[in-house]
Amino acid sequence: MELAIKNDFKIKFDGQQHQVDANVLISSLVHTTTIVQEVNRYLNAGKKIEIKVKALEKGSFLIHIELIETAFESLKNLLTKENVVVAKEIITALIELIQIKKILKGKNPKSIEKEQERTKIENHNGDVIYIENYTYNIYNNNTIVKDALSQNFDALNNDPAITGFEITDENEVPYIRIEKEEFEDLALKSEDIKEGERRITEAATLNIVRVSFEANLKWDFYYKGNKISAKIADPTFYEIIDKGQAFAKGDVLKVELQINQQFDESVNTYVIKSYQINKIHQHDLRNKPPQINFEKE
Repeated sequence: MELAIKNDFKIKFDGQQHQVDANVLISSLVHTTTIVQEVNRYLNAGKKIEIKVKALEKGSFLIHIELIETAFESLKNLLTKENVVVAKEIITALIELIQIKKILKGKNPKSIEKEQERTKIENHNGDVIYIENYTYNIYNNNTIVKDALSQNFDALNNDPAITGFEITDENEVPYIRIEKEEFEDLALKSEDIKEGERRITEAATLNIVRVSFEANLKWDFYYKGNKISAKIADPTFYEIIDKGQAFAKGDVLKVELQINQQFDESVNTYVIKSYQINKIHQHDLRNKPPQINFEKE
């Protein structure tokens, strides 16, 4: 992908209201920043980013992101003539990582062919994309990036006011666009099918119904409007509990959720057998912060 990089890029949220839920906005910014920083680390660029928030006309929200150095006494633009190549690689990787999620939808690729500098990925529908080799290496090996990608689209999927997501250049020409109906697929982390059983791992937002502080017992949650029970298999979570962190009915957990299914021949479909929480990413109290309103400049 040849990108005409200048000095920044933008993230755009489409919607019908002139406001955005603070949790969704913050979550998306945090996850996007995480991805950029991890790409930076892989490329050994040693840069951090500053995020500026702007809004345009009613019905859309623009997050204006500038990449800047913080290693010197005075801040300097990352996108100078000397290091514009690094910035281009970072932004290219961000876009291509989303492209991989978009084409695979949590499934394994049908084929992967590495060439000199680019990787060809084909899904089981015959769709093909070409990405930079370093992008595929990051996607394939960096669990932090995978988690951040999935959590970002899970947050967007849980906000009915957001109808689309774009990454654009400074003139708002889209590099990539994701529609509302695609959010759920991009929140999916992986899908493993083996001998009539299927294990789906996805980013999920759960509302606590009943807590259980014994590791061998299940918690009750609401997930996508349905009541479920799930064991929490994240050992660090119980360390937090032992230190006295409080949880209450209605609190929100953002997690990596494993859904175990078994194929039922009588109805010709996979049936859910159990749920398991592999990792807790975030705990939000039930009292939501106020929404952030964006006014025209």
